[in-house]
Amino acid sequence: MPDIYVAPKKEKPIQEPKVKKEKLVEKKKTSPLAAFVSKPTGFHFETQEKKEKIILLLRRHLVTNVSWLVMTLVAALLPLVTVGFISLSFIPGRYRLIITLVWYLLTFAFAFEKFLTWFFDVNIITDERIVDIDFPTILYKDISETKIDQIQDVSIKVGGFIRSLFNFGDVLIQTAGTVPEIRFDAVPNPEQVSRILNKLILEEEKEKLEGRVR
Repeated sequence: MPDIYVAPKKEKPIQEPKVKKEKLVEKKKTSPLAAFVSKPTGFHFETQEKKEKIILLLRRHLVTNVSWLVMTLVAALLPLVTVGFISLSFIPGRYRLIITLVWYLLTFAFAFEKFLTWFFDVNIITDERIVDIDFPTILYKDISETKIDQIQDVSIKVGGFIRSLFNFGDVLIQTAGTVPEIRFDAVPNPEQVSRILNKLILEEEKEKLEGRVR
């Protein structure tokens, strides 16, 4: 007996192949003194939100510290060289000791201040914004930041033999925010930094378009 009713076969919905999202940067184990840190762990800044993820932590390239390190070394050796060429016998031994101690304290203070300035002057790229933290002096802090969707243009500036040899340069970021330009000075791998920022800008624009469609 023929079937009077045959239920139509349900067609399986066509599933679009899942496209793996390209990683902006690979997480690597780095030294606490590194100038280029991808996805740092255990690092937070004051205005960071709970779900905000840090993608890059940047400092000035280590080579930029050579000048003050050389000055510190010269200052440390200067008292020893001076004793060999200039007789200070007319100064009592007690005063010579005090002068030497004061000199080395000042030398240490100079080197320590330069190190702290380098270590805490950081540029941060998160999935939401960029942040530039500068310490002109130990007691003064200057913070500039802007949202990713306010970035209008990203350019890099690499010039000179030393910068080309060690691959570091300036990243110039034009914004539509209250701060018209944010600079990442003398950071390593400026081309990679620029690529990451451009990818973040594209992702932000894509999220806005998808939000409008929905």
